[in-house]
Amino acid sequence: MSNLNHERIQRFLKHPVTLRVFDSIDSTNTYAKAWAREGAMTPAVVIASQQTAGRGRLGRSFFSPEGGLYLSLIVPSNGFSPGNFTTLAAVAACNAIRSVTGLKTDIKWVNDLLLKGKKVCGILAEGVILNQALSYIVIGIGINTGPVDFPKELRDIAGTLHQQNHPVDREQLVACLINEILNALPNMPAHMPTYRSKCITIGRKVSFINEGKQTTGHAVTVDDDGALLVETKIGTVRLVAGEVSLLKE
Repeated sequence: MSNLNHERIQRFLKHPVTLRVFDSIDSTNTYAKAWAREGAMTPAVVIASQQTAGRGRLGRSFFSPEGGLYLSLIVPSNGFSPGNFTTLAAVAACNAIRSVTGLKTDIKWVNDLLLKGKKVCGILAEGVILNQALSYIVIGIGINTGPVDFPKELRDIAGTLHQQNHPVDREQLVACLINEILNALPNMPAHMPTYRSKCITIGRKVSFINEGKQTTGHAVTVDDDGALLVETKIGTVRLVAGEVSLLKE
């Protein structure tokens, strides 16, 4: 698959953005956090077709094969937490994917996008501390856009936007995604009603670890800070992080 075209991405962008594009990189988030500390002119974005050391939530590795779309957008925090940017990025990714490919994706709390029940996109928002203050947020987004031979352990849970005879326009998709995020930033958390409407976790029976114990409950809603509220036998639990499994009723 051909490498990403820097100039073509710029043509689709509707905002001034400092842009660095790589064929392959260890981690766009790692690079972007270092760039932010060095004084990147924001908004700034790192984009790659492949990651050799991609990172997901909870310190997990993120499978990032060649021909995908991996980006990290650096923006000022403006008093918001990484959780706010995670939910915003999820909505923006859904909108961009629908706009460019016509495909409808669902959100699984808090940071996964699913296509026909399989994960096609993951999000990792991280803060950058400068002078003992949260100064920047790096919004990392990885999208499976090409034909992928997934490892055996991922074949049942991971998918791709690639459709036979319909290759994904990656330059248009990444620009549309950046435009969606930057358009929505000034109005945070106005995106939350849309997030809730697209989040398939809400209204479902779920399982999660709470204070070291496996717990089940009913996911009621996601608050404006991106936390999942779950009704359990011991009362309402507010989850700000962690792994949540959807259970059959």
